[in-house]
Amino acid sequence: MNVGVVRPDAANLVLRAFGRVLHPDLLCHHRSARFEVPEMSLDVRLIAAGHAFVLQAGRQTVTEVISDRNEEYPVRGRLFEQRLKGGRTESVEFESGLKYDVSCTLERMPLSIFLRQHEELLADGPKASLFAEFPGANRFSPGPLSVVRTEFCRHSVVIHAYHTFPDQLSVVKTQSLVELS
Repeated sequence: MNVGVVRPDAANLVLRAFGRVLHPDLLCHHRSARFEVPEMSLDVRLIAAGHAFVLQAGRQTVTEVISDRNEEYPVRGRLFEQRLKGGRTESVEFESGLKYDVSCTLERMPLSIFLRQHEELLADGPKASLFAEFPGANRFSPGPLSVVRTEFCRHSVVIHAYHTFPDQLSVVKTQSLVELS
């Protein structure tokens, strides 16, 4: 079942990371998935602006959120906040030895390239860890897509996320790596 979602303007997106769990009301989601391996658990949620994930490894927590910059989020426990413009990378190393790296890009593209990218993501959707296709603004335009893939290794996880913004012909791509010591 498709659920309506209103994507914010891609130009207003920020990537926020926290060293703690956020209150669930801040992460109103449309779809979610939970993954557990011996040393960590990962909750991934698809939200209006993109995604949020909460990774817990022992006593350490990392929460990553892509949201509209006008949304209120707490300052307590915030590791960083970056506007999504072009490409961004951030790294945080915790006292526990856990390391969190994220790379994020916001790409605006010509219509033909956007539509090709959209079709490729649509085809990848069924194989993804979490996927949603939302209704378009009208019957002629493609709806926003969110595709998340997770890759677990013995002491790490990589989270690839792709979110389309058809109204702005934009795609947000993130790659997050969390490594345990």
